Amino acid sequence: MDIICISLTGGIVSRESGVNVAFIKKLEKLLKRYQSKYKFIITVGGGYASRLYINSTRSIISNNSLLDQIGIAFTRINALILKDLLSSLDLYPNVVTSMEELKMATSTNEIIVMGGLIPGVSTDAVCALACEAMNCKMLINVSGLAYVYDRPPSEKGARKLETLSHDKLLEIAFKYDNRIAGSNFIFDMFASKIAKRAEIQIKFVSDDINSLDAAIQGKPYKGSIVK
Repeated sequence: MDIICISLTGGIVSRESGVNVAFIKKLEKLLKRYQSKYKFIITVGGGYASRLYINSTRSIISNNSLLDQIGIAFTRINALILKDLLSSLDLYPNVVTSMEELKMATSTNEIIVMGGLIPGVSTDAVCALACEAMNCKMLINVSGLAYVYDRPPSEKGARKLETLSHDKLLEIAFKYDNRIAGSNFIFDMFASKIAKRAEIQIKFVSDDINSLDAAIQGKPYKGSIVK
């Protein structure tokens, strides 16, 4: 059975208003349609709560590794919430916390949920590593942005890129990924390097569940593709 990896930006799950239950329930219905055809590895970021705690403690905690560990804790909280709300599926019963456990989990269940693993490594990078480890060739990144831009989208003149190479993604990541705990770059440099070396196709979509559905099916969708 083929594996598809999905990286959920934390802000999709954890918002200032609380847990985005509406999106997760749509995701549950979508995955239920495909669980007999594909296995899914889903990573989830820290989201609003993670950034709130990291930014509010940065003035008293100067160690970025410790701040990363705080962020990892929130990714795993979000993963626990996601796992519980997807419990009607053929779900591995624990939040996976190592690559060794991932390999075991994919042999027994169709849906696996992960958060962060180690300091300095984003959940996008975890997803890319999981994709490589399991010989998966498609990674779908779900975030607030459907497209990769040639510079931060808030900057004047920012241009969305519908199709780009791994080298172009690396070029953008090298310029704008600051590697600071709690930062939110669409796909960081480490994740981009792993995707390039493993020849993983990356599809970027927004939280529109129909776009995610189309991306899974290989149909046209609103978003960028890296190949």
